[in-house]
Amino acid sequence: MQVWRSFLVRIKQVLIGIVAVLIAASGPFVSAAKASEVREEPAIAFAARVVGDENRARLIVDFSRRINHDTYLLDKPDRLVVDLPETIFALDDDAAKLPETLVSKLRFGAFGDGQSRIALDLSAPVAVKNSFLREVDNGARFRLIVDMVASDAKTFASAVRPPPKVEPLPEATPQEADKKKRRYKVLLDPGHGGIDGGASGRNRTREKDITLAFALKLKALLDADDQFQPLLTRSDDSFVPLTARLQKARDVQADLFISIHADSLNLRSIRGATVYTLSKEGSDSLSRVLAKKQNRADLVAGLELPEKKPDVADILIDMTRRETAVFSHRFASHLILYMSKDLKMINNPLRSADFYVLKAPEVPSVLLELGYLSNSRDEELLKSPEWRKKAANRVAGAIRRFFADGHGQ
Repeated sequence: MQVWRSFLVRIKQVLIGIVAVLIAASGPFVSAAKASEVREEPAIAFAARVVGDENRARLIVDFSRRINHDTYLLDKPDRLVVDLPETIFALDDDAAKLPETLVSKLRFGAFGDGQSRIALDLSAPVAVKNSFLREVDNGARFRLIVDMVASDAKTFASAVRPPPKVEPLPEATPQEADKKKRRYKVLLDPGHGGIDGGASGRNRTREKDITLAFALKLKALLDADDQFQPLLTRSDDSFVPLTARLQKARDVQADLFISIHADSLNLRSIRGATVYTLSKEGSDSLSRVLAKKQNRADLVAGLELPEKKPDVADILIDMTRRETAVFSHRFASHLILYMSKDLKMINNPLRSADFYVLKAPEVPSVLLELGYLSNSRDEELLKSPEWRKKAANRVAGAIRRFFADGHGQ
């Protein structure tokens, strides 16, 4: 089925839903399908710490939403485990640095298909006293608390339970069956180019060169997979206006749009990858600053972005954009989940801002900041072919997972 036909089907479903809701009652419209997608979004763990001493310890983890959890003890090696639903770990590096407590190390990451895990390596036998989730800041976040006390080897051994069987995390390899037998169009957008060099690093590394090299590497990986048709907004050092990048996503009827950047900041200590989805307000001041900077990129060529004119079709476009936002957010979550396995990411890597290139209403779109050229370590990595290969493989894995889950239909 062609993307455009799929889009029209989705629009029809949304319109039917609106009619039903308006007949039933007044109020804002939220489709059942959309609500289901939102509920299934991964949780975000954005703060974690262990406090205590040699006699007792407490694990504290803050989540973006309410989560189910299962806490238990395992041996060989001795550890306390907290199994979670699919979770994005946006934690500081210091989260794994522990004081002298009953816990020697804290580890976290994806553990299976739709599952994540926090594991605490123990320096001595413990017994779990409490394990509960508490609402904080009127539901703005949810705090997991696990209390443990010093125990003895015999008591610990009696509390250990067999590890649960889990489905391994699927890599969605190129050999995975494509039920629809179609090629998904993935439009890669290397930021800047030509007269617009973008940001530059302390060693004069240019953003336009980094983004193109990464896009070409990612395109080569997707080219080798017959379920994809990767396309580029530019394949050489040429200038492409923001309006043309956005229009190409619509003209080729892209199934997914990924704008690639490597910006610079005044704070040189900030480093790591960041994934942005579209938001008019912006999730934070840093996101708003970057969006404003990127949206003015055409000024270097004497161009201005066109003013948006009112249109009677605005309500339909807005409805489409709302549904597309669900798919954009889902892909962003996959992208962070795959990249955070072994790549450095910024604190709270899932962010949003009013980026012009993400505004195609019917195309799921994200902007990927690979890192920040203002940071010397990031600049070194961004220039490395080995790092680009590893990062491109992670992004390709997220793309495969996204379409394997049926979000491109």
